[in-house]
Amino acid sequence: MRGQRVAIVGGGLAGIAVAEALSRFPFEIHLFEAKRSLGGRAGAYQDPDHPSLIDRCQHVAMGCCTNFLGLCQRLELEECFRRDTRLHFIDGDGKAHPFEASSWLPAPIHLAGAFRRQTYLSKPDQKRIAAALWEMAPPSAVEKYAGRKMHDWLIEQLQSEASIRRFWEIVLVSALGAPLTEVSFVAARKVFVDGFLRHRRAYQIYVPRIPLQDIFDVQAAQRLGERGVRFHRQSPVRQVAYFNSRFNVRFGQGSEATFENFIAAVPWHQSPKLFSPILKNLMPKLDNVDEIDSSPISSVHLWLDRPLTKLPHAVLLDRTSQWVFNHGARQFKQTTGHYYQVVISASHDLAGVKHEELSRHILGELVGAFGSQPAPYLLDYQVVTEKQAVFAATPSMEGLRPTQGTILPGLALAGDWTKTGWPSTMEGAVRSGYLAAEAILRKYDYHEPVGDADLPVSLLSRMLWGLGKEERLR
Repeated sequence: MRGQRVAIVGGGLAGIAVAEALSRFPFEIHLFEAKRSLGGRAGAYQDPDHPSLIDRCQHVAMGCCTNFLGLCQRLELEECFRRDTRLHFIDGDGKAHPFEASSWLPAPIHLAGAFRRQTYLSKPDQKRIAAALWEMAPPSAVEKYAGRKMHDWLIEQLQSEASIRRFWEIVLVSALGAPLTEVSFVAARKVFVDGFLRHRRAYQIYVPRIPLQDIFDVQAAQRLGERGVRFHRQSPVRQVAYFNSRFNVRFGQGSEATFENFIAAVPWHQSPKLFSPILKNLMPKLDNVDEIDSSPISSVHLWLDRPLTKLPHAVLLDRTSQWVFNHGARQFKQTTGHYYQVVISASHDLAGVKHEELSRHILGELVGAFGSQPAPYLLDYQVVTEKQAVFAATPSMEGLRPTQGTILPGLALAGDWTKTGWPSTMEGAVRSGYLAAEAILRKYDYHEPVGDADLPVSLLSRMLWGLGKEERLR
């Protein structure tokens, strides 16, 4: 490997993960990013009225995101995130329902008490939800219900509209980026099994303490730079071609360089544009990426003259708002504003709504949820919508996802849209980067995994449903 050059195109989490993995080996690594900063969709922006950076959208990880958390550990980013072991659900009447695991029970019954405390779900609904989870959990359910849409499956399982709206949608729309009438059963099962049924810590969430740009564009870049990774910011790659066993990369304003290895770590809608016709013919899956459905996520940023709640975050039921994150007091012009960010996934219905109208509607929902009287004054608002924030986890999506490795040694793809088995998340992006790195390393007869193992399956979950059996067979 020594002396071999690697070009990574795309400085999002997938590209960062590729760079981190390959930096453990004696490659010469060059990472090209079209924008000024790294992080991709996990980025931030600067506003003249606000001294600190503002994240475009709130990104969180869960305890089951072992590869993302492993990347953070290897790049010394752990202190950039706080770990929340208690979730907070606020029902339509403003009543808070804490959700926290038992201190001693094993998975999957570690959350049984927390589930019973969600009294906005009727007792009959709770029983039917538990029965549906039992039917969903065994590995055999993947084949049994392959190709099914989640909403259809829930109706078959006698789930009420109230339980679909207040339980299944609350979890799955945020995780999978699409309404339940579109998402696949297999993707939904992945969320519940890995997030709630597999391990005691899997449901916990990790929330950034500082702006994402400070995490990935500053600290992660510094650690990678110390390992010898060379960054080319504001250097869009125009095209890559293949000559004499090397990749010729055209970038920036007419610059060119050759590399023995090339990884494209860009979104699906950009990937086909990078490759020469000959290279593109070697990756037939790229001909179908225009069939991948994307889904928007809207983030509503509110600065108020007084605090609404002391809770660090909350999940809001029966409202437009889905998740709200409390970022505390922040400087705003010549005063102090209390900053809250509300995240709305699959926000197609908000297209065309004026930002001021939406912001005031969201503020009204927060006041109702937290019982804040008198209502705070809205100092400022901003609405950011990423129209292609995630791919929608539809039944057809899995067949459209390419593997990271290609038939040409030294050429790989990365990105959460590639075949990882995970939805469009930070974890999926990092896993794709590590799998792409493994594809490059196979060229040099190195076959050890570079990523992190999943959380182990609890003994009780193995006994009840055989979870983990499919992993041992792979």
